Amino acid sequence: MERSRMARRQDTTSNKRKPAAKKPKQKTKKSKFRRILTILGILFIIGVIAGAAYTAYAIATAPPLDEEKLVDTYPIQLLSAEGEPLEGSGQIREYVSIDEISEVMQQAVISIEDRRFYEHNGIDLRRIGGAVVANLTDGFGAEGGSTITQQLVKQSFLSTDKKLKRKLQEQWLAIKLEREYTKEQILEMYLNKNYYGTGGYGVQTASKRYFNKPVSEVNYQEAAILAGLPQRPSAYDPINGDQELTRYRQEQVLSAMKRDGHITEEEYNQALDVEIADVISPGEETEEETYTRSIYARVQAELEEDYGLEQADIYGTGLKVYTSINKDLHTKFNNDIKNDNVNLPTSEFPEDLRMGATVLNTKTGEIVAVIDSQQAKQGDKNYRDYSREKRQIGSTAKPFFDYGPGIENAQWSTGKVLIDKEFDESETFKPGNYYPGFRGANTMRYYLTVSGNTPAVRAFYEVQEEFGSEAIESFVENVGIEPARAGDEILPANSLGVAEASTTQMAAAYAALGTNGMYTKPHLIQKIEFNDGSTINSPIKAKQAMEDYTAYMLTDMLRDVVSGSNGTYEPGAFPYDVAGKTGTTNDEKGEENDKWFTGYTTDYSISVWTARASNDIPVSLFKPNYAQYYFEYMMQEVTKATGQPDRFQQPESVLSLGNELYVKGTKPKDLQPDKLAAPTGASIDYDVPGETGTLSWSYDRQAVEAAGYQGLSFTVTETRPDGSERVVGTTEDTSIAISGLGEGETTFTIVANATNALVGDQQSSPLQTSYTVERSEEPAAEEEEEPATEETPPEEEGEQTDGESNENNGNNENNENNGNDNNTEDENTEEPTEEEPTTDETDGESDSEGDVSRQSTSDSDDRNNGNGNGNGGRD
Repeated sequence: MERSRMARRQDTTSNKRKPAAKKPKQKTKKSKFRRILTILGILFIIGVIAGAAYTAYAIATAPPLDEEKLVDTYPIQLLSAEGEPLEGSGQIREYVSIDEISEVMQQAVISIEDRRFYEHNGIDLRRIGGAVVANLTDGFGAEGGSTITQQLVKQSFLSTDKKLKRKLQEQWLAIKLEREYTKEQILEMYLNKNYYGTGGYGVQTASKRYFNKPVSEVNYQEAAILAGLPQRPSAYDPINGDQELTRYRQEQVLSAMKRDGHITEEEYNQALDVEIADVISPGEETEEETYTRSIYARVQAELEEDYGLEQADIYGTGLKVYTSINKDLHTKFNNDIKNDNVNLPTSEFPEDLRMGATVLNTKTGEIVAVIDSQQAKQGDKNYRDYSREKRQIGSTAKPFFDYGPGIENAQWSTGKVLIDKEFDESETFKPGNYYPGFRGANTMRYYLTVSGNTPAVRAFYEVQEEFGSEAIESFVENVGIEPARAGDEILPANSLGVAEASTTQMAAAYAALGTNGMYTKPHLIQKIEFNDGSTINSPIKAKQAMEDYTAYMLTDMLRDVVSGSNGTYEPGAFPYDVAGKTGTTNDEKGEENDKWFTGYTTDYSISVWTARASNDIPVSLFKPNYAQYYFEYMMQEVTKATGQPDRFQQPESVLSLGNELYVKGTKPKDLQPDKLAAPTGASIDYDVPGETGTLSWSYDRQAVEAAGYQGLSFTVTETRPDGSERVVGTTEDTSIAISGLGEGETTFTIVANATNALVGDQQSSPLQTSYTVERSEEPAAEEEEEPATEETPPEEEGEQTDGESNENNGNNENNENNGNDNNTEDENTEEPTEEEPTTDETDGESDSEGDVSRQSTSDSDDRNNGNGNGNGGRD
């Protein structure tokens, strides 16, 4: 049967050879590159279109060129805490035409700011690239990227934001400005608009302030200083700033002038041979200007350091600065102190005394007032703001370098016992005290109150040895104080105040004690407001600098400085809770130089510094202590104005036992005193015919005082041969007179009495010794031998006591140093002998009269109690 057409077709198809599958074509690298270029081209076109559109938008929304704004200045506006303008903080400017500005002044500005000023059309493309190279080769600030025209536009019309829109508007308006005004007009407006420091705007104002001459008369040395100021007015200020920085900036300007051929190499070298102080000759300022000058300097520093603003964003932009200055108090303090309206023990503030002070809000760290004793006068070469100037801080350092680290790291109590005694000759740092001699053992509270030196140094060493110098360094740096160093090591003299700080720093450090250890960097800006209405609040926040128990325990001890009977504060106690510390430094001749007082309440912290104008001024100028009396005046005034402060509140971490404070959770043994040690080494020297004698004993007074005992005394009781008893007496000495001993054995009992803040009155175990009087009718022996007084040791101790009699007619030679309150040296450290007393050699022997035999025995219930070796051993 014939196959179907479909079958034949299938056979034909199946017999055909299948062609090989086609390989896909590989994309070449060339095609990929073309695709990338195409994408980039499209993106570029889109970017150009978007950029052009955004540029057009920025230009369209740019502010118009307003000649009034070009000419006017927009100074920083300083406002008080009450929102009122501060006197002397407004615009200070004298406008001057370009014809009245010396040619050398113009050359100096153009060389350092815009060397192609007369060539570009408002934007210098070469300068933008060259500025990078110049700053790398010649140092930062050698050349900026913006032209003089751009800077004038920015100061006159634009906000301080860093957006692209503002930069595009700046460049557009600079080009537009160049079309409408001449170069001379632009330079004139620029030189009259710049801020030159100390509240002054315009080059004429600056010239008169720094050189006491119009700007038409300045030479190239002076012009170089003025031209360098607008970049960093507060830093380069030749009077209020750092004159080394002023010289650095002056050299940059002079170098640029030499490069451009405006001065010769010889003139350049001559200029650098003259000190900045010899170039300036300041003009006299008004009283209001002097009151706000230090505020200006602080505001400028804070805006740069804390807010991160650049100079161009600060000056001439109409920035409003809301400060924490209490206008009434700030003005009153400066007026009263400068004009001798303070009630002092003397009639007036001495002309040769210098003074600075800072009043701070304890809780916030905000500066309420700054006070300076001096008003700038004609010709002053360098204004010194004594409230900001750092000086050695003396004993105001002790809470932070000596006692605070011990409380913080070792949980010392305020009753910790410290020793006041002379340092060994081997010590490299061995200071004495400001008071005569040394006072032995006493508490940390006592020695901080009386400001003892050697106990403070010993506390410093103790922390350093146990916890390392880092414990001290971190503690003081946490409250804004920088230790004095020799290389990487802090000096032991930091313990007594060789470190330097300003009154502002010290007020802030002590404020941390009044806020349970919360430290806030001192500042006076509460917030800033830009000309567009946007604001920034203060970025400064409080931080925990120390434990709350450390802060409160220091505060409680510092209360005693002000109001305690041993305190070093002269004017007298306040009717409210105040704590504080005195401080004194000495000059090379050992005479008092700097005197401090820093004190605080829960509301305000005030630090006052005074010093002689020079070491040639008599030290008698310090009588009375002006720092303390100015503190009293200011604390009274600020409290009168704002109300009485609350008391310092004891935190939960602090335990109060007796008169002392302890950290809760410390070991029980730290809260319990050692048992009061018993006397040792009793001996009797008695004259029978005269019926008088002396009972002596030994006692380690230092050891018991180191355990926290005070008011040490000894009570002696006599038990007669007939069994009757009587109290011989109570004495603070280690001996007592005895008399009228009857025939037979008389026993004396000696107990120590003392008081401890934790457990009250205490009495030691008794020490007993006996003396026997026997009558004999036998004549005296031909060979006279003096019998000895002997002491019988306790049965549990088979060793000879310090008080055992010797063969020297009862003389107690080994008692010369034991128990001596004034002896603080380790002079008797020999161990007691193991030899048993030979009592059988002296029993019953007759004396020179032939009728008396003496015997002495001694017993102590607790010979080893409170001391290490049974004889009142020393530290």
